[in-house]
Amino acid sequence: MKVYLIGAGPGDPRLLTLKAADIIKQCDVVVYDDLVSPEILGLAGDEVQKIYVGKRAGRDYMKQPRINTLVMDLAQKGQVVARLKGGDPCVFGRGGEEAMFLKECGIPFEIVPGVTSAIAGPVYAGIPLTYRGYSSSLRIITAHEDPYKADGFLDWSLMAKDSGTLVILMGASRIASIASRLIGEGMDPLIPCALVQEATTPVQRYCITTLQDAGKDAERAKIASPCIIVIGRVVELSRTLYTKERLPLSGKTVLVTRPLHLSSNMARLLTSMGACPVVYPLIELRELGFDLVDPVVYDVFIFTSQNAVDMYFARMYSEGLDARAFKGVKIICIGPKTRQALKRYGIMADFMAEDYRAEGVMAIPYMRKLKGKRVCLPRARGARPWLKEALEDKGNLVDEIFVYETIIPHDADKAGFERALDQVDIVIFTSPSGARNAAKLLDGDISRLKDRSLAAIGPVTQHAMEALGMHPEWVAAQYTDEGIMAILKEAP
Repeated sequence: MKVYLIGAGPGDPRLLTLKAADIIKQCDVVVYDDLVSPEILGLAGDEVQKIYVGKRAGRDYMKQPRINTLVMDLAQKGQVVARLKGGDPCVFGRGGEEAMFLKECGIPFEIVPGVTSAIAGPVYAGIPLTYRGYSSSLRIITAHEDPYKADGFLDWSLMAKDSGTLVILMGASRIASIASRLIGEGMDPLIPCALVQEATTPVQRYCITTLQDAGKDAERAKIASPCIIVIGRVVELSRTLYTKERLPLSGKTVLVTRPLHLSSNMARLLTSMGACPVVYPLIELRELGFDLVDPVVYDVFIFTSQNAVDMYFARMYSEGLDARAFKGVKIICIGPKTRQALKRYGIMADFMAEDYRAEGVMAIPYMRKLKGKRVCLPRARGARPWLKEALEDKGNLVDEIFVYETIIPHDADKAGFERALDQVDIVIFTSPSGARNAAKLLDGDISRLKDRSLAAIGPVTQHAMEALGMHPEWVAAQYTDEGIMAILKEAP
């Protein structure tokens, strides 16, 4: 048992440390705060329990004592717990308090530092926090304390006289009062001030103002939480140093409906193109109990998804079998993701479909000639029967092994899905079951989708969507995440 108090960084998942990523990949359970990106959560396996304890001013989800007890209980069960906190766990993240609690309970722990938004946010806005001739010191404070509180811990008069850089976190609702207090204590009203919202994310925005105008400019720009306030001469440098790369999907918000463990790659690709991904899984995979047959009794194995590969081999390993069991068996895969999954288990597919669907499998020259063979088809329950029927029409004996089924995630509901839809411009569907589950969550009323642009990963998903009354604007020519990105580049 052990608890890792991990800084998840300021928002951009690429700022997560290598050490943090390694721990997340190996943990048993993740307990995470608000603002932790889906790409980071996706590093943990699908089988890893993920518990949200997000906290943001005015709408705490779980109080700190209860979080402490939850983490303690998980660790005492012998689990390795990744406790993910935004930014750095010990910069206004109460990481020290949680560490002290664990110490008193005798639970092993380790603090893994993270990149704090207090530094990364201003830098992403072109503001170096120290600069020769401008600032030789940095002060970071929390705005949770009322600026006019008589018995506070902060010495506002001292801060007002500081010639260095002042960074104030969690101050979106108090910008005007903070400015008023600092000016009242003698700070120059015309000193440059920057307000950075959603720091380091694709939807980061900021405004440069002066201390005296900060309140009204924040209101005019509709600056909201999470927000960083930067005060000091270094803010002037942003006008020269800040450059915003125009990316194909800049300003777009995209809903990713893949299962959580598969969403991180798509979210990462969207971020690299300037989009802001919103992950709301409409599919959850549930492994099914199935009888394992020695692979050598078959002539051909056909894997039509990476999920089938992972679950089939997990079962094989539990029975003491490995890749050697496939000696002499032809292995067919449906596409590059499935081929990569097979490689992880030491299997090189003999053939891969050029068209990543059942029809593409049957178009493989080897498959066209396949007759009178025994074929194993590990797949999802409810998958299209076309491939099985096509194989049987050629006189092959086909054993379908249902290794998993797709269900609506236990934490998905109509209200949550509608909230996710309200945030986005584009919705991506990557399977027929995802489209069907969307319709189920909306009680069949797909009108909520009609003012969103829809994308389908391929024609099979497209046809399922159209049968439900959904009409995708884009259909990927290559049925992969990368194929989806290629068509979204053309988004208006």
